[in-house]
Amino acid sequence: MKKKLFRFLFASLICFLFAWLIWVLLLSQVRAKSPYKDEVIILTSKVIDDKKGIFLIAHVGSEVSKQSLHALSGKTVVTLPKEYGQYELGAVLPLLELEGKSVAYKRAVFSRIFSIPVGSFLAIDELVPGDVDFSKLQGVLHRSAVQKLRAFTMPWQELAILPLLTQQSSTISSSLEEVQAQLQSAMVRSTSRSELACTVAIVNTTTESGLARQLATVLEQGGVRVVRITDTSNTEERSRFVMDADRTECAWIEPLVRSWFFSDLEVQQKSETEQSYRAWGVVFIGSDAH
Repeated sequence: MKKKLFRFLFASLICFLFAWLIWVLLLSQVRAKSPYKDEVIILTSKVIDDKKGIFLIAHVGSEVSKQSLHALSGKTVVTLPKEYGQYELGAVLPLLELEGKSVAYKRAVFSRIFSIPVGSFLAIDELVPGDVDFSKLQGVLHRSAVQKLRAFTMPWQELAILPLLTQQSSTISSSLEEVQAQLQSAMVRSTSRSELACTVAIVNTTTESGLARQLATVLEQGGVRVVRITDTSNTEERSRFVMDADRTECAWIEPLVRSWFFSDLEVQQKSETEQSYRAWGVVFIGSDAH
C-alpha cells in the first residue's frame, strides 16, 4: 500500500514539474513574440470607489534596455483635456467609460495627461489594489489573463506587465511630475541614421494656440525629430497626417502620432510630401483635436 502511494506521489510530482516546465517555456516563447518594442501601457480599473486604488504605468518592449513599472495613487489630481477640468486619476477611466468614449479617445487622454505617447491601456473589471501589494497585483493580472484566454484572446499586456511586479523593478512615485520626468528620461530613443531623416512638421489649423507644441512634446519624447511648428489661418475640422509612403523606415512614427488624437487619425500617403513641407510627414491639427 505504501509503495503504491509513494509511486502515485512520485508520478504526480513528475507530472507537476513537467507541466510547470512546459508552462515556463510557453510563456518565454510568447513573451519573445510580444508585439511591444517600446511601449507605455497603462493599467487601471473600470470601476471606482472611495479608495480609488493604484494607477500603474509600465514601460516595456524588446527594445527597452531597462523595463520599468511606475505606480501613482489613484487620488492624484490631474487636469483632463477639453471641458472636463480636474479629476482624480483613479476616476478618469470610469468617467470616460460612462461617457462612452472610444479607445482612441481614452488613449489620447492618457497621452496628454502624461505628455508621452501612451500605446495602450489595460482596463480591468476590479479595483487595482491601492496598497501596492505585488502578490495581489499578480493575482489581478492572472485573473485578467485567464479571462482573455477563455475568450481565445492572447493576454499580451498582462504578459508584458507581470514580470515587472517585483519590488526591485517598480517605482512608487509621489507626484505626477515625478512619473513624467522618470518616463521622459527612460523613453529617450536612440535613432539610426536613416531614422534621423524621419522628420515631422506640425501645422495647427485651429484657433486654440499651443496644440502644436503639446503634440511636439509627446512626439519628441518618442524620439521623433520635429523640425517645424506653425499655425495657419486655413482652419480644418478633421485632423490628418500626410506622409511619404515610400519611406518605410519611418513607419514607427505613425502610432506615436495617433496616440495624441481623440479619434482615428486620417492618414494620407503622398510621395511629394517631403518636397512641399521639407519633412517626411506633416500633421495638420484640426478642430477635432481640442
